[in-house]
Amino acid sequence: MQADIIINTQPRLIIAQSPTPVTYMTRKSADEIVTQIQEGEFFFRGTLRRTQGNTFIGEDQQVRVMYDLGTSQVVVINKKTGTEYYNYVFSMADEGKL
Repeated sequence: MQADIIINTQPRLIIAQSPTPVTYMTRKSADEIVTQIQEGEFFFRGTLRRTQGNTFIGEDQQVRVMYDLGTSQVVVINKKTGTEYYNYVFSMADEGKL
């Protein structure tokens, strides 16, 4: 009897250790949100600025962080590779203080 061998050629990328990293957001003004995101060795701290409507964007040398105030969706993208690090919901009602 011969076993079938299945080789998965799709790259598998696991970056996040949890689906929701530790996130703090504090409203600085109507157009700015001070943000800190930490998970394992990953760390982002910066100001997200309103680009249009409910969308706020901030970045450092490695990542771009996008936050939709209407849907509470946080997306963190690696700027060099375009890889999505995190995509999760964070409500400003759960807002933390830096």
